[in-house]
Amino acid sequence: MEKFDVVILGAGGMGSSALYHLARKGKRVCAIDQFNPPHDRGSSHGQTRIIRQAYYEHPNYVPLLKRSYQLWEELERESGQSLFERCGLLIAGSGESAVIRGQEACYREHDLPHEILDSEQVSSRYPGIHLHKDYMAYFDPIGGFLRVEQCIENHLLLAQQAGATLYSGETVTDWAQDGEGVVVKTNLRQIAADRLVIASGAWAAPLLQELDVTTRVIRKVLFWYLGENLIEFKLGKMPCFLVGKDDMIFYGFPAIDPWGLKVAEHTTSTDSELIDPYLLNNELTESDSQSVDTFVDEFFPKFKAKLSRHTTCMYTMTPDEHFVVDIHPNYSSVVIAAGFSGHGFKFSSVIGEILSDLAIEGITSQPIDFLGLNRFS
Repeated sequence: MEKFDVVILGAGGMGSSALYHLARKGKRVCAIDQFNPPHDRGSSHGQTRIIRQAYYEHPNYVPLLKRSYQLWEELERESGQSLFERCGLLIAGSGESAVIRGQEACYREHDLPHEILDSEQVSSRYPGIHLHKDYMAYFDPIGGFLRVEQCIENHLLLAQQAGATLYSGETVTDWAQDGEGVVVKTNLRQIAADRLVIASGAWAAPLLQELDVTTRVIRKVLFWYLGENLIEFKLGKMPCFLVGKDDMIFYGFPAIDPWGLKVAEHTTSTDSELIDPYLLNNELTESDSQSVDTFVDEFFPKFKAKLSRHTTCMYTMTPDEHFVVDIHPNYSSVVIAAGFSGHGFKFSSVIGEILSDLAIEGITSQPIDFLGLNRFS
C-alpha cells in the first residue's frame, strides 16, 4: 500500500491547485484523475474563463478574489507564462437586471475601480458592440480572463517539480475512513493517507446528495464565431463581456486565433440535466445554439457571425448556487470542494490554498464560512 500525507480526488481546476499548494508546503501528496488533465470531460476547459473582483453573485466573494488575483500573479511569475489577460470586462444590462443590481451592491460594499457607461458611450468606445438604449454598463478595468488549460498544466507541472505525484487515467473505486486517516482504492492501487481532498467536479455530486445538499449537473455549451470586421472584436480591441438580457445572462471573450469570438449563455433554467456525467454529449443540437445565436446577432450586428467551434462542459449546481468548501461532517480527515455552480474556476488558485490549509491544519484564515455545509442544515 502506497502512503501519502494527502491524496486528492480530481486534478482539474481545484485539484491541480490543491496539489500545487500542498507540494509547495512540503507535503507528500498525490492526485488521482480518471482522465488525463487538462481534459475536456469536466468543467475546467474551453480556452478561457472570465476573472473579476467585482462580483454580482455575492459581495462575500470579493476577499477570496483579491487573494486569488495575488496567487494567479505568483503562478505567472513562477511559470514564466502569461496565464491572466487583463483586458477589462464590460458588464451590461437594464437597470433592473440581476447583473446590474448585483454589481451595484458589490460596489457599495467594496471600493473597486469601475466606470459607469451608457449605451452610446459603449458604442463609441467599442464600435462592434450594440446595446439597447435603456441598457447601462459598468466597465471593470481589472477584469479579464484566465487561460484555463494552461493554468491547470502549470499547477500540475510545478506541483510535480516540487515532489507531488499525479496518477492520471486511473479510476477511484472506493474510499473509506481508516482510523484517523483514509484508504483510497483505484483500479490500479491502494493508497493510505492522513487526509483526503475530494475535488472531483460533477463526480462529487453523489457525495453532496448524501450530505443532504441537492445538486443538479447541467450540460452547458460554449461557442466560437468567426465573422466580418474581425479586427474590431480581437483581443486588444475589445474586453470580455457579461450581459443580462431579459431573464438570461450571456458572457464572452474577445476574438483569439484561430476560432474567433467566444460566447455562451450562463443561465441554467433551459439546459438539460445530466443524470450521469459520463454521458455528457458533445453533439450540437439546434436548440443548443438558438439563444446564443440570437444574442450574437443582436449585440454584435456588424460581425455577421458564423459558428466555427463548440464544446460542452458541466455545471454542478447547489441550491443557492454558491460553492461547498468544508470538512466532511462525519469524517474529519476528508475535505470537500464541490458544487462550484458554473462560476468557480477563477477562484481555483485560492481554493487550492484553502484546501491545503484545511487538509494540514483543519482551519483556514480565508473567509469561507458562507460556503460551509451547515448553511443547508
